[in-house]
Amino acid sequence: MLIPEQAFIIEPDPEQARAIARRYRGKTGPDSPYTRNWLRLGYSRQDIADGGSDRLVDALVAWGTPEAVAARVQAQLDAGADHVLVHPIADDLTTAIRQLEQLASALPRGFVFANS
Repeated sequence: MLIPEQAFIIEPDPEQARAIARRYRGKTGPDSPYTRNWLRLGYSRQDIADGGSDRLVDALVAWGTPEAVAARVQAQLDAGADHVLVHPIADDLTTAIRQLEQLASALPRGFVFANS
């Protein structure tokens, strides 16, 4: 089974969305498994520095309207994922639930949200 995780933020403003994503991502050490993997995937140390370049942040976190985030989830499925674990980035449970509800409204019928 292939089950990628897709972090997301329902936020259409690019600067705000990326700032939220950078806070979430936090600091990653120069020799962390994440850093080594991003380097293997073709990102540079400059992409990884200072919270991550826009290119790296945009690759890691889906952001925008609910429809834009739903398209990223669908792209994962189209690429062969069996399921996609969606992970709302939020400071509190109420905001996380609201983001999940917004995403659910943009997904085609038949999508299932499972709780852990």
